[in-house]
Amino acid sequence: MNDRMVHIIGAGPAGLVAAINLARSGYKVVIHEQKKEVGWRFNADFQGIENWTTREDALDVFKTMGVFVNFNCDPYHCTDFYGPNLRPKTVETDRPLFYLIERGGNEWSLDQGLKRQALAEGVEIHWGEKVDTLPSGWVIVGAGPKAADAIAKGMVFQTSHPNYSACFLDNRIAPGGYAYLLVNNHRATFATCLFRNFRDERAYFQRALESLQKVLDIDINEPREFGGFVNFFVKPTAVKQGRALYVGENAGFQDALWGFGLRYAMLSGYLAAVSIRTGLFYDELCEQQLKPAMEASMANRWLFDMMGNWGYRLMLRKMIGEDDIIETLRRHCRLTPIKRALSFIAKKQYRSRLIDKQCMHQDCGCVWCRHCAETLSSQKPNIIQRSPENVG
Repeated sequence: MNDRMVHIIGAGPAGLVAAINLARSGYKVVIHEQKKEVGWRFNADFQGIENWTTREDALDVFKTMGVFVNFNCDPYHCTDFYGPNLRPKTVETDRPLFYLIERGGNEWSLDQGLKRQALAEGVEIHWGEKVDTLPSGWVIVGAGPKAADAIAKGMVFQTSHPNYSACFLDNRIAPGGYAYLLVNNHRATFATCLFRNFRDERAYFQRALESLQKVLDIDINEPREFGGFVNFFVKPTAVKQGRALYVGENAGFQDALWGFGLRYAMLSGYLAAVSIRTGLFYDELCEQQLKPAMEASMANRWLFDMMGNWGYRLMLRKMIGEDDIIETLRRHCRLTPIKRALSFIAKKQYRSRLIDKQCMHQDCGCVWCRHCAETLSSQKPNIIQRSPENVG
């Protein structure tokens, strides 16, 4: 096998980070992407890169992984949290709680930024090329999620509202998950994330939108709906045939609690490059640097599911009393002996579902079905018009 040639399947963040590092080390890297552009799963929606799981700032971690910020990446220090009673609880941090980034095909998205870095290092990208069998030699597989373990139903829109972020915890609008609003430079993303009851995603999104418009006077202009899904396997597969390294959500590297999986994906791509470059075993690197956080997130997912709305209220009251919420969140992400035991219980309970991403709906518009993705961009939500005096 040609040890200086690497094929990468999929031009997602994990594959691009691997490509950047390998090309910089003198490898010939070819990415095979079945679509004609990066970020095809996304719709110029905003996401967050969490900044609490490591003592190092997320931007410093990027530097360690060999990538730099050439995309929109804005720090957010303040977030309003709303429990089932819709009373705001504000969390402010000295260090950014998260970095807001954009996904999709727009020029300053994370996806486009990583693509520019890969091309600058000499990486070849073969667009519109679907790979059904593994090429010879080293292969990195980052073809995206295989199943829908959680889904997001949302919209992007224009607004005059200033930069802002909010999170809603209420099983009546986001069963097992949360809804969120991110506003940046007069553009906004609002979505609800569901960990169960997928087939009722439209009803939950409408309820989430009603909750938003009860508490916030925000104008919604030119709304466009979008949907997405994430995949976290209980037992990720990292290596096959001794030469195929699986990265990102294709290997199940995802945060089971909140779905903040970008750092997982990028780190797995970096570790795959390190493994090929140094000869270290990729599965051992993942066991050391990814699996503990994944197991802790699985335990936290089980606890979160057990809490329900009463537990959310209690959690929010406790959060407001913390002196350093980032340190508290980091502590909850550690794999303690108790979390390890809970993770064992969770693994018995959770199974990946909706493997084929199809459904039984006529004229399907489900966010988790691949065969209907084209119809989503043309749908518009039922916006509730509220006068300012009715907000609050």
